[in-house]
Amino acid sequence: MAKVVKAAKKAKLDRDGLTALGLERLIEIALDEAALNPSFKKRLNAALAGIGGAAGAANVAKLIDSRLNALEKSQTRIRWQKERAFGNDLDSISASIIKEFGAVDPGMALERLIRFVFGYEGISDRVNDSSGRIAGLYVQACEAAGRLALTVPTDQQARIPALITPGLPIMDYHGVRTLLAVRIAAALSPDVLKSWDETLAAAMKIPAGTTLLPAIVYVRRAIADARGDLDAYIAIEESLPDSLREPVAIAERLHAAGRHAEALIWVRKPRKSRVGFVRRAEVLSGDVKALSDRDRLEAAILDGLKDRTASQAIRWKIFEQGLDAEMLREYIAKAGDFEEFEALDKAFAFAEQHREPHAVLRFYLVWPRLDLAARYVVARWGVWEGEFYEFLLPAAEAFEAADYPAAATALYRALLDRIIGRGLSEAYGYGADYLARLSALAKRPHGNDGLVSHADYVADLRRQHIRRHGFWDRIPPETYRSQ
Repeated sequence: MAKVVKAAKKAKLDRDGLTALGLERLIEIALDEAALNPSFKKRLNAALAGIGGAAGAANVAKLIDSRLNALEKSQTRIRWQKERAFGNDLDSISASIIKEFGAVDPGMALERLIRFVFGYEGISDRVNDSSGRIAGLYVQACEAAGRLALTVPTDQQARIPALITPGLPIMDYHGVRTLLAVRIAAALSPDVLKSWDETLAAAMKIPAGTTLLPAIVYVRRAIADARGDLDAYIAIEESLPDSLREPVAIAERLHAAGRHAEALIWVRKPRKSRVGFVRRAEVLSGDVKALSDRDRLEAAILDGLKDRTASQAIRWKIFEQGLDAEMLREYIAKAGDFEEFEALDKAFAFAEQHREPHAVLRFYLVWPRLDLAARYVVARWGVWEGEFYEFLLPAAEAFEAADYPAAATALYRALLDRIIGRGLSEAYGYGADYLARLSALAKRPHGNDGLVSHADYVADLRRQHIRRHGFWDRIPPETYRSQ
Protein backbone atom coordinates (compact mmCIF):
# COMPACT_ATOMS: atom_id res chain seq x y z
CA MET A 1 0.00 0.00 0.00
CA ALA A 2 1.22 3.50 -0.76
CA LYS A 3 2.17 5.58 2.22
CA VAL A 4 -0.08 8.52 3.02
CA VAL A 5 2.09 11.57 3.63
CA LYS A 6 0.57 13.90 6.20
CA ALA A 7 0.87 17.58 5.27
CA ALA A 8 2.98 19.65 7.62
CA LYS A 9 0.96 21.93 9.85
CA LYS A 10 1.20 25.54 8.68
CA ALA A 11 2.88 27.83 11.20
CA LYS A 12 0.73 30.71 12.44
CA LEU A 13 1.69 34.31 12.95
CA ASP A 14 1.75 34.04 16.73
CA ARG A 15 4.32 33.64 19.50
CA ASP A 16 4.89 29.94 18.76
CA GLY A 17 5.20 30.54 15.04
CA LEU A 18 7.71 33.36 15.42
CA THR A 19 9.71 31.35 17.95
CA ALA A 20 9.98 28.56 15.40
CA LEU A 21 11.11 31.08 12.80
CA GLY A 22 14.26 31.75 14.80
CA LEU A 23 16.00 34.83 16.18
CA GLU A 24 18.33 35.46 13.23
CA ARG A 25 15.52 35.36 10.69
CA LEU A 26 13.38 37.65 12.83
CA ILE A 27 16.24 40.14 13.08
CA GLU A 28 16.59 40.19 9.32
CA ILE A 29 12.87 40.78 8.82
CA ALA A 30 12.79 43.52 11.48
CA LEU A 31 15.71 45.36 9.88
CA ASP A 32 14.17 45.06 6.40
CA GLU A 33 10.85 46.41 7.65
CA ALA A 34 12.55 49.25 9.56
CA ALA A 35 14.26 50.32 6.35
CA LEU A 36 10.90 50.55 4.59
CA ASN A 37 8.60 51.68 7.41
CA PRO A 38 9.55 54.85 9.37
CA SER A 39 6.88 54.23 12.03
CA PHE A 40 8.16 50.72 12.67
CA LYS A 41 11.72 52.03 12.84
CA LYS A 42 10.72 54.56 15.52
CA ARG A 43 9.02 51.80 17.49
CA LEU A 44 12.19 49.69 17.37
CA ASN A 45 14.32 52.64 18.44
CA ALA A 46 12.01 53.20 21.43
CA ALA A 47 12.32 49.54 22.40
CA LEU A 48 16.12 49.70 22.11
CA ALA A 49 16.26 52.90 24.14
CA GLY A 50 14.43 51.16 26.99
CA ILE A 51 17.30 48.75 27.58
CA GLY A 52 19.27 49.62 30.69
CA GLY A 53 17.00 50.24 33.71
CA ALA A 54 16.63 53.87 34.82
CA ALA A 55 18.92 55.13 32.07
CA GLY A 56 16.80 53.22 29.57
CA ALA A 57 13.60 54.81 30.88
CA ALA A 58 15.14 58.26 30.48
CA ASN A 59 16.17 57.41 26.92
CA VAL A 60 12.66 56.25 26.01
CA ALA A 61 11.18 59.38 27.63
CA LYS A 62 13.48 61.56 25.55
CA LEU A 63 12.50 59.82 22.31
CA ILE A 64 8.77 59.94 23.05
CA ASP A 65 8.84 63.55 24.25
CA SER A 66 10.58 64.50 21.03
CA ARG A 67 7.86 62.84 18.96
CA LEU A 68 5.07 64.40 21.05
CA ASN A 69 6.66 67.84 20.74
CA ALA A 70 6.79 67.52 16.97
CA LEU A 71 3.19 66.30 16.89
CA GLU A 72 1.93 69.20 19.03
CA LYS A 73 3.83 71.91 17.15
CA SER A 74 2.79 70.87 13.68
CA GLN A 75 -0.23 72.63 12.19
CA THR A 76 0.07 71.22 8.69
CA ARG A 77 -3.13 69.89 7.17
CA ILE A 78 -2.79 66.17 6.44
CA ARG A 79 -3.85 65.47 2.88
CA TRP A 80 -5.74 62.29 2.14
CA GLN A 81 -2.74 60.76 0.36
CA LYS A 82 -0.77 60.86 3.62
CA GLU A 83 -3.55 59.94 6.05
CA ARG A 84 -2.61 56.28 6.21
CA ALA A 85 1.06 56.99 6.95
CA PHE A 86 0.05 59.62 9.50
CA GLY A 87 -2.22 57.13 11.23
CA ASN A 88 0.61 54.58 11.29
CA ASP A 89 2.85 57.16 12.96
CA LEU A 90 0.23 57.91 15.62
CA ASP A 91 -0.18 54.18 16.24
CA SER A 92 3.58 53.85 16.60
CA ILE A 93 3.73 56.67 19.17
CA SER A 94 0.89 55.14 21.19
CA ALA A 95 2.42 51.65 21.06
CA SER A 96 5.84 52.97 22.08
CA ILE A 97 4.31 54.69 25.12
CA ILE A 98 2.16 51.75 26.17
CA LYS A 99 4.42 48.80 25.45
CA GLU A 100 7.98 50.08 25.45
CA PHE A 101 7.82 52.87 28.03
CA GLY A 102 5.08 51.17 30.06
CA ALA A 103 7.34 48.15 30.54
CA VAL A 104 10.12 50.18 32.19
CA ASP A 105 8.22 52.99 33.97
CA PRO A 106 4.39 52.80 33.93
CA GLY A 107 3.98 56.08 35.84
CA MET A 108 6.01 58.12 33.36
CA ALA A 109 4.41 56.23 30.47
CA LEU A 110 0.91 57.09 31.69
CA GLU A 111 1.86 60.77 31.87
CA ARG A 112 2.90 60.66 28.20
CA LEU A 113 -0.22 58.74 27.22
CA ILE A 114 -2.40 61.40 28.85
CA ARG A 115 -0.50 64.06 26.92
CA PHE A 116 -0.92 62.07 23.71
CA VAL A 117 -4.72 61.71 24.16
CA PHE A 118 -5.19 65.36 25.13
CA GLY A 119 -3.66 66.29 21.78
CA TYR A 120 -6.52 64.67 19.86
CA GLU A 121 -8.48 67.87 19.26
CA GLY A 122 -5.52 69.43 17.45
CA ILE A 123 -5.09 66.27 15.40
CA SER A 124 -8.79 66.09 14.49
CA ASP A 125 -8.56 69.61 13.07
CA ARG A 126 -5.72 68.58 10.77
CA VAL A 127 -7.06 65.37 9.27
CA ASN A 128 -10.34 64.35 7.63
CA ASP A 129 -10.52 60.84 9.18
CA SER A 130 -13.71 59.90 7.33
CA SER A 131 -12.97 56.23 8.05
CA GLY A 132 -12.75 56.87 11.80
CA ARG A 133 -9.43 55.02 12.00
CA ILE A 134 -7.54 57.81 13.78
CA ALA A 135 -10.37 58.41 16.27
CA GLY A 136 -10.28 54.66 16.93
CA LEU A 137 -6.56 54.84 17.75
CA TYR A 138 -7.26 57.43 20.44
CA VAL A 139 -10.12 55.38 21.88
CA GLN A 140 -7.75 52.41 22.08
CA ALA A 141 -5.21 54.65 23.83
CA CYS A 142 -7.86 55.59 26.42
CA GLU A 143 -8.64 51.94 27.09
CA ALA A 144 -4.92 51.17 27.38
CA ALA A 145 -4.51 54.07 29.83
CA GLY A 146 -6.90 52.38 32.23
CA ARG A 147 -4.90 49.16 32.07
CA LEU A 148 -1.61 51.03 32.43
CA ALA A 149 -2.91 52.95 35.46
CA LEU A 150 -3.43 49.64 37.24
CA THR A 151 0.33 49.05 37.12
CA VAL A 152 1.34 52.46 38.47
CA PRO A 153 2.63 52.13 42.08
CA THR A 154 0.27 53.64 44.65
CA ASP A 155 2.83 56.18 45.82
CA GLN A 156 3.09 57.55 42.26
CA GLN A 157 -0.64 57.79 41.55
CA ALA A 158 -1.18 61.09 43.36
CA ARG A 159 0.32 63.12 40.51
CA ILE A 160 -1.99 61.65 37.83
CA PRO A 161 -5.23 63.60 38.56
CA ALA A 162 -3.42 66.94 38.26
CA LEU A 163 -2.51 66.04 34.68
CA ILE A 164 -6.14 65.37 33.73
CA THR A 165 -8.16 67.90 35.70
CA PRO A 166 -7.23 71.06 33.74
CA GLY A 167 -8.76 69.59 30.57
CA LEU A 168 -12.08 68.56 32.10
CA PRO A 169 -13.98 71.87 32.45
CA ILE A 170 -13.54 72.43 28.70
CA MET A 171 -16.42 71.09 26.59
CA ASP A 172 -15.28 67.70 25.34
CA TYR A 173 -16.98 67.51 21.94
CA HIS A 174 -15.05 64.40 20.87
CA GLY A 175 -15.37 62.57 24.19
CA VAL A 176 -11.81 61.20 24.31
CA ARG A 177 -10.68 63.24 27.33
CA THR A 178 -13.76 62.11 29.21
CA LEU A 179 -13.19 58.48 28.28
CA LEU A 180 -9.54 58.74 29.29
CA ALA A 181 -10.39 60.19 32.71
CA VAL A 182 -13.15 57.65 33.35
CA ARG A 183 -10.90 54.70 32.50
CA ILE A 184 -8.08 55.99 34.67
CA ALA A 185 -10.43 56.76 37.58
CA ALA A 186 -11.47 53.10 37.67
CA ALA A 187 -7.85 52.10 38.37
CA LEU A 188 -6.62 54.53 41.03
CA SER A 189 -6.49 53.96 44.78
CA PRO A 190 -9.41 55.08 47.01
CA ASP A 191 -7.34 57.77 48.73
CA VAL A 192 -6.23 59.31 45.44
CA LEU A 193 -9.81 59.20 44.16
CA LYS A 194 -11.16 60.88 47.30
CA SER A 195 -8.72 63.75 46.95
CA TRP A 196 -9.38 64.02 43.21
CA ASP A 197 -13.14 64.18 43.72
CA GLU A 198 -12.78 66.98 46.25
CA THR A 199 -10.82 68.96 43.68
CA LEU A 200 -13.39 68.30 40.98
CA ALA A 201 -16.31 69.15 43.25
CA ALA A 202 -14.80 72.57 43.92
CA ALA A 203 -14.35 73.14 40.18
CA MET A 204 -17.77 71.86 39.09
CA LYS A 205 -19.77 74.92 38.14
CA ILE A 206 -22.52 74.30 35.58
CA PRO A 207 -23.90 77.51 34.00
CA ALA A 208 -27.66 77.92 33.72
CA GLY A 209 -29.04 76.70 30.42
CA THR A 210 -26.36 74.04 29.93
CA THR A 211 -27.74 71.30 27.70
CA LEU A 212 -24.75 68.94 27.56
CA LEU A 213 -23.38 67.19 30.61
CA PRO A 214 -19.82 68.43 31.28
CA ALA A 215 -16.97 65.93 31.29
CA ILE A 216 -16.28 66.65 34.94
CA VAL A 217 -19.63 65.09 35.91
CA TYR A 218 -18.89 61.83 34.12
CA VAL A 219 -15.53 61.64 35.87
CA ARG A 220 -17.02 62.31 39.31
CA ARG A 221 -19.60 59.59 38.67
CA ALA A 222 -16.82 57.19 37.68
CA ILE A 223 -14.92 58.05 40.86
CA ALA A 224 -18.00 57.40 43.00
CA ASP A 225 -18.51 54.04 41.27
CA ALA A 226 -14.84 53.12 41.68
CA ARG A 227 -15.03 53.94 45.40
CA GLY A 228 -18.30 52.02 45.76
CA ASP A 229 -19.90 55.14 47.25
CA LEU A 230 -23.51 55.16 46.13
CA ASP A 231 -24.43 58.10 48.36
CA ALA A 232 -21.69 60.18 46.74
CA TYR A 233 -23.05 59.25 43.30
CA ILE A 234 -26.53 60.38 44.39
CA ALA A 235 -25.14 63.63 45.80
CA ILE A 236 -23.52 64.40 42.43
CA GLU A 237 -26.84 63.81 40.68
CA GLU A 238 -28.73 66.00 43.13
CA SER A 239 -26.31 68.85 42.48
CA LEU A 240 -27.19 68.91 38.78
CA PRO A 241 -29.98 70.94 37.16
CA ASP A 242 -33.13 68.88 36.67
CA SER A 243 -32.65 68.85 32.90
CA LEU A 244 -29.28 67.10 33.23
CA ARG A 245 -30.20 64.52 35.84
CA GLU A 246 -30.49 60.84 35.00
CA PRO A 247 -32.90 59.54 37.66
CA VAL A 248 -33.15 56.07 36.09
CA ALA A 249 -29.41 55.52 36.57
CA ILE A 250 -29.80 56.35 40.27
CA ALA A 251 -32.88 54.15 40.58
CA GLU A 252 -31.01 51.23 39.00
CA ARG A 253 -28.15 51.55 41.48
CA LEU A 254 -30.45 51.87 44.47
CA HIS A 255 -32.50 48.89 43.33
CA ALA A 256 -29.35 46.80 42.89
CA ALA A 257 -28.30 47.82 46.39
CA GLY A 258 -31.64 46.68 47.83
CA ARG A 259 -32.70 50.24 48.67
CA HIS A 260 -36.05 49.83 46.97
CA ALA A 261 -38.01 52.62 48.67
CA GLU A 262 -35.42 55.22 47.60
CA ALA A 263 -35.23 53.65 44.14
CA LEU A 264 -38.97 54.09 43.70
CA ILE A 265 -38.72 57.81 44.44
CA TRP A 266 -36.00 58.27 41.82
CA VAL A 267 -37.64 56.17 39.12
CA ARG A 268 -40.81 58.24 39.47
CA LYS A 269 -39.09 61.60 39.15
CA PRO A 270 -40.29 63.74 36.21
CA ARG A 271 -39.27 62.32 32.86
CA LYS A 272 -37.44 64.23 30.16
CA SER A 273 -38.79 61.91 27.47
CA ARG A 274 -42.36 61.46 26.29
CA VAL A 275 -44.75 59.53 28.51
CA GLY A 276 -46.96 56.72 27.29
CA PHE A 277 -46.41 57.53 23.61
CA VAL A 278 -45.07 55.08 21.07
CA ARG A 279 -44.50 55.93 17.43
CA ARG A 280 -46.05 53.66 14.80
CA ALA A 281 -42.65 52.80 13.32
CA GLU A 282 -41.44 51.69 16.74
CA VAL A 283 -44.44 49.45 17.25
CA LEU A 284 -44.07 47.89 13.81
CA SER A 285 -40.36 47.29 14.19
CA GLY A 286 -40.84 45.82 17.65
CA ASP A 287 -38.39 48.42 19.01
CA VAL A 288 -40.40 49.57 22.02
CA LYS A 289 -38.27 48.07 24.76
CA ALA A 290 -36.09 51.17 25.13
CA LEU A 291 -39.21 53.28 25.57
CA SER A 292 -40.44 51.11 28.44
CA ASP A 293 -37.15 50.46 30.25
CA ARG A 294 -38.09 52.93 32.97
CA ASP A 295 -41.43 51.22 33.51
CA ARG A 296 -39.74 47.82 33.58
CA LEU A 297 -37.40 49.06 36.29
CA GLU A 298 -40.29 50.48 38.29
CA ALA A 299 -42.04 47.11 38.12
CA ALA A 300 -38.91 45.35 39.38
CA ILE A 301 -38.57 47.88 42.20
CA LEU A 302 -42.20 47.33 43.21
CA ASP A 303 -41.49 43.60 43.27
CA GLY A 304 -38.68 44.37 45.69
CA LEU A 305 -41.21 46.23 47.83
CA LYS A 306 -43.58 43.22 47.64
CA ASP A 307 -46.25 45.31 45.88
CA ARG A 308 -47.28 42.70 43.31
CA THR A 309 -50.53 44.41 42.33
CA ALA A 310 -48.76 47.63 41.32
CA SER A 311 -45.89 45.87 39.55
CA GLN A 312 -48.30 43.71 37.52
CA ALA A 313 -50.32 46.79 36.53
CA ILE A 314 -47.15 48.34 35.08
CA ARG A 315 -46.26 45.17 33.19
CA TRP A 316 -49.70 45.06 31.66
CA LYS A 317 -49.36 48.72 30.63
CA ILE A 318 -46.03 47.93 28.92
CA PHE A 319 -47.65 45.02 27.09
CA GLU A 320 -50.49 47.24 25.90
CA GLN A 321 -48.15 49.96 24.62
CA GLY A 322 -46.43 47.80 22.06
CA LEU A 323 -47.87 44.29 22.35
CA ASP A 324 -44.61 43.31 24.04
CA ALA A 325 -44.53 39.50 24.07
CA GLU A 326 -41.53 39.39 26.40
CA MET A 327 -43.34 41.52 28.96
CA LEU A 328 -46.48 39.38 28.66
CA ARG A 329 -44.36 36.32 29.50
CA GLU A 330 -43.02 38.15 32.54
CA TYR A 331 -46.53 39.19 33.53
CA ILE A 332 -47.73 35.58 33.33
CA ALA A 333 -44.66 34.32 35.23
CA LYS A 334 -45.55 36.70 38.07
CA ALA A 335 -49.25 35.84 37.97
CA GLY A 336 -50.81 33.84 40.77
CA ASP A 337 -52.04 30.26 40.60
CA PHE A 338 -54.69 29.58 37.95
CA GLU A 339 -54.33 33.14 36.53
CA GLU A 340 -52.19 32.18 33.53
CA PHE A 341 -54.98 31.12 31.17
CA GLU A 342 -57.15 34.07 32.12
CA ALA A 343 -54.20 36.43 31.43
CA LEU A 344 -53.57 34.83 28.04
CA ASP A 345 -57.22 35.11 27.05
CA LYS A 346 -57.20 38.76 28.10
CA ALA A 347 -54.00 39.43 26.14
CA PHE A 348 -55.25 37.80 22.94
CA ALA A 349 -58.59 39.62 23.22
CA PHE A 350 -56.74 42.91 23.61
CA ALA A 351 -54.51 42.14 20.62
CA GLU A 352 -57.53 41.42 18.41
CA GLN A 353 -58.84 44.92 19.08
CA HIS A 354 -55.49 46.69 18.70
CA ARG A 355 -55.50 49.54 16.19
CA GLU A 356 -52.29 48.47 14.42
CA PRO A 357 -52.64 45.11 12.65
CA HIS A 358 -48.94 44.83 11.82
CA ALA A 359 -48.11 44.99 15.52
CA VAL A 360 -50.68 42.28 16.21
CA LEU A 361 -49.18 40.04 13.54
CA ARG A 362 -45.71 40.53 14.99
CA PHE A 363 -47.02 39.65 18.46
CA TYR A 364 -48.64 36.41 17.26
CA LEU A 365 -45.48 35.44 15.39
CA VAL A 366 -43.18 36.14 18.36
CA TRP A 367 -45.39 34.46 20.95
CA PRO A 368 -45.64 32.18 18.82
CA ARG A 369 -49.17 31.35 17.70
CA LEU A 370 -48.86 30.78 13.97
CA ASP A 371 -52.43 29.53 13.76
CA LEU A 372 -53.83 32.75 15.23
CA ALA A 373 -51.45 34.79 13.06
CA ALA A 374 -52.65 33.01 9.90
CA ARG A 375 -56.31 33.48 10.77
CA TYR A 376 -55.67 37.16 11.58
CA VAL A 377 -53.85 37.78 8.28
CA VAL A 378 -56.60 36.29 6.17
CA ALA A 379 -59.36 38.08 8.06
CA ARG A 380 -57.65 41.41 7.28
CA TRP A 381 -56.09 40.50 3.95
CA GLY A 382 -56.39 44.01 2.47
CA VAL A 383 -54.52 45.94 5.19
CA TRP A 384 -51.00 44.59 4.83
CA GLU A 385 -48.34 47.05 3.72
CA GLY A 386 -45.42 45.63 1.76
CA GLU A 387 -43.06 48.31 3.09
CA PHE A 388 -42.74 46.21 6.26
CA TYR A 389 -41.10 43.39 4.31
CA GLU A 390 -38.50 42.84 7.05
CA PHE A 391 -41.03 40.80 8.99
CA LEU A 392 -43.79 40.24 6.44
CA LEU A 393 -41.50 38.16 4.22
CA PRO A 394 -40.37 35.79 7.02
CA ALA A 395 -44.02 35.56 8.09
CA ALA A 396 -45.12 34.66 4.54
CA GLU A 397 -42.38 32.03 4.32
CA ALA A 398 -43.42 30.58 7.69
CA PHE A 399 -47.06 30.37 6.59
CA GLU A 400 -46.02 28.77 3.30
CA ALA A 401 -43.94 26.11 5.08
CA ALA A 402 -46.58 25.42 7.75
CA ASP A 403 -49.34 24.93 5.18
CA TYR A 404 -51.28 28.13 5.71
CA PRO A 405 -51.55 28.97 1.98
CA ALA A 406 -54.18 31.70 2.30
CA ALA A 407 -52.14 33.67 4.85
CA ALA A 408 -48.97 33.24 2.78
CA THR A 409 -50.85 34.39 -0.32
CA ALA A 410 -52.14 37.55 1.39
CA LEU A 411 -48.63 38.58 2.45
CA TYR A 412 -46.84 37.68 -0.80
CA ARG A 413 -49.44 39.76 -2.64
CA ALA A 414 -48.77 42.71 -0.33
CA LEU A 415 -45.05 42.40 -0.96
CA LEU A 416 -45.51 42.13 -4.72
CA ASP A 417 -48.00 45.02 -4.82
CA ARG A 418 -45.42 47.30 -3.22
CA ILE A 419 -42.66 46.36 -5.67
CA ILE A 420 -44.67 46.66 -8.86
CA GLY A 421 -46.89 49.49 -7.63
CA ARG A 422 -43.92 51.71 -6.88
CA GLY A 423 -41.89 50.57 -9.85
CA LEU A 424 -39.00 49.36 -7.69
CA SER A 425 -36.96 48.02 -10.60
CA GLU A 426 -34.09 46.91 -8.36
CA ALA A 427 -36.54 44.55 -6.62
CA TYR A 428 -38.22 43.12 -9.72
CA GLY A 429 -36.30 39.88 -9.27
CA TYR A 430 -37.85 39.44 -5.82
CA GLY A 431 -41.24 40.33 -7.26
CA ALA A 432 -40.91 37.63 -9.90
CA ASP A 433 -40.10 35.12 -7.17
CA TYR A 434 -43.17 36.19 -5.17
CA LEU A 435 -45.39 35.74 -8.24
CA ALA A 436 -43.96 32.25 -8.79
CA ARG A 437 -44.69 31.39 -5.16
CA LEU A 438 -48.22 32.74 -5.52
CA SER A 439 -48.74 30.53 -8.55
CA ALA A 440 -47.62 27.48 -6.55
CA LEU A 441 -49.78 28.46 -3.56
CA ALA A 442 -52.81 28.80 -5.83
CA LYS A 443 -52.66 25.05 -6.47
CA ARG A 444 -53.14 24.28 -2.77
CA PRO A 445 -56.61 24.09 -1.22
CA HIS A 446 -57.37 27.39 0.53
CA GLY A 447 -60.84 26.82 1.83
CA ASN A 448 -63.28 29.73 2.05
CA ASP A 449 -60.66 32.44 2.59
CA GLY A 450 -62.33 35.41 0.92
CA LEU A 451 -59.35 36.15 -1.32
CA VAL A 452 -59.83 36.86 -4.99
CA SER A 453 -58.62 34.03 -7.20
CA HIS A 454 -55.05 33.90 -8.38
CA ALA A 455 -56.16 34.29 -12.01
CA ASP A 456 -58.15 37.43 -11.20
CA TYR A 457 -55.31 38.83 -9.08
CA VAL A 458 -52.71 38.41 -11.84
CA ALA A 459 -55.07 39.80 -14.49
CA ASP A 460 -55.78 42.86 -12.37
CA LEU A 461 -52.08 43.30 -11.60
CA ARG A 462 -51.23 43.25 -15.29
CA ARG A 463 -54.10 45.57 -16.19
CA GLN A 464 -52.99 48.19 -13.64
CA HIS A 465 -49.27 47.93 -14.29
CA ILE A 466 -48.97 46.90 -17.93
CA ARG A 467 -46.24 49.54 -18.44
CA ARG A 468 -43.87 47.90 -15.92
CA HIS A 469 -42.04 46.23 -18.77
CA GLY A 470 -38.94 45.57 -16.67
CA PHE A 471 -41.05 43.39 -14.42
CA TRP A 472 -43.21 41.59 -16.98
CA ASP A 473 -40.16 40.80 -19.12
CA ARG A 474 -39.04 38.55 -16.24
CA ILE A 475 -42.33 36.65 -16.20
CA PRO A 476 -42.99 33.73 -18.57
CA PRO A 477 -45.93 34.80 -20.81
CA GLU A 478 -47.88 31.66 -19.99
CA THR A 479 -48.00 32.81 -16.37
CA TYR A 480 -50.47 35.56 -17.23
CA ARG A 481 -51.80 34.64 -20.67
CA SER A 482 -53.44 31.52 -19.30
CA GLN A 483 -55.15 33.43 -16.52
